[in-house]
Amino acid sequence: MSGIALISTPSQDYYFPAPSIFFLKGALEKHNISSTCFDLNHKFMSKFKEDGLLWCQTGKEFKPEFDEFILEYYNTHLKNFKNLCLSVFTYNSQNFTRRFLELIRPLTSAKIIIGGAGIESQSGVAKNFDNVFFDKEMLDKNLVDVVIKNEGDISLPNYFKNIPYNFNQLDDISDIAYSNFDDISFDDYVSKTVFINGSRGCVRRCTFCDIGHYWKKYRFRPGNKIAEELIYHYEKYGVTNFAFSDSLVNGNMKEFRLFCSILAKKNLPVEWEGQFIFRNGTTEKDWDNIQMSGCKRIWIGIESGSEKIRNDMDKKFTNKALYDSIENAGKRNIKMNFLLLVGYPTETLNEYEETLELLRKSKKYKNLIRVYVNPAMILPNTPMERMDWYDTMDNWKFINDEGEINFKERYRRWFETNKLAMDIGHKIKPDYNEQKTMLDMKLKELYG
Repeated sequence: MSGIALISTPSQDYYFPAPSIFFLKGALEKHNISSTCFDLNHKFMSKFKEDGLLWCQTGKEFKPEFDEFILEYYNTHLKNFKNLCLSVFTYNSQNFTRRFLELIRPLTSAKIIIGGAGIESQSGVAKNFDNVFFDKEMLDKNLVDVVIKNEGDISLPNYFKNIPYNFNQLDDISDIAYSNFDDISFDDYVSKTVFINGSRGCVRRCTFCDIGHYWKKYRFRPGNKIAEELIYHYEKYGVTNFAFSDSLVNGNMKEFRLFCSILAKKNLPVEWEGQFIFRNGTTEKDWDNIQMSGCKRIWIGIESGSEKIRNDMDKKFTNKALYDSIENAGKRNIKMNFLLLVGYPTETLNEYEETLELLRKSKKYKNLIRVYVNPAMILPNTPMERMDWYDTMDNWKFINDEGEINFKERYRRWFETNKLAMDIGHKIKPDYNEQKTMLDMKLKELYG
């Protein structure tokens, strides 16, 4: 039998290589441990598209062809490996992973190892319920042998070196491994994109986000090290499109400025994008540097047009910073993805209206803006989970100054915000129709 198979599980974006398995290959290689990557997510989602997405994300509309695909893929690619390592990217990967393991476990004597952010989440539970997270479910059902947590680029190599492997977190990530894409051809993908990890954790502690639970401390790499990695992939693979996996690419402004200045001076034909926070104190010179470094798009967790609601969320940036930043990015032709969250527990109708007004005021740059709207949801291990809500996480309800806010009202605000964005001329999220199908199903389940 062969050695180690690193396997991506659906559903996640499949237009580019699934980042985690190629990063883990590089991490193992750093310890002289060989492995082979299998981008199962890309194969499955390319074949089944919307049907696969619906099943992966909801567990509904299962098709027998999914089982046929899994078994054929296993027999063709995986059956001769001694170690099957599955990357469970988010909770949206749980339905596929569960079914994959139910089918494969009886067929193999291989060690089955799972890891990823998706192993420590479970949806649909009632408040104060003793959550059974996905990793424990898989262990209890004897579907896996090993669970890898925390810093996978250290934990996984340690496991294969037979030394203690699960631990808290690294203090220094300056010299983390580079991803290794030698097992694939970028020509198989719609987008030839490489993901770069410049930091771990976040400088914010947003109430709806679980990053602070998993990464207690914000750590960052020197700006020159980040630039060197990007240049390495450009020279080795000819990749010109890069994206950051960071919670915030500009969490440390000193190193972010250094990164941008190095790329600006290199003047390479590369472009990058990443999650970005609008900050008080970002200067015109900063914005010029960002533009010259090759920044093509920033993803901004604006969440709300209301400064009061952003403060409730612990977002901590002002409306002045919001509108100044939109103007600075827009006049430099930098694309912006607005990430909006409607129906937050304390959001009144007047505060919600400020989000709609944000879209109207941003009309000037509608050709640069894409709007991603989500109804507010509660995740385990977040400050929002500890708020005084009731019912289940899927159907949480909260009494604010105007009365009860529930899923029906969150759906209404989600639909209205998307409609206004389209009416103004903003682009909206590419999978809006798929999201609407899933939210419509949930609305029908809850309200008939």
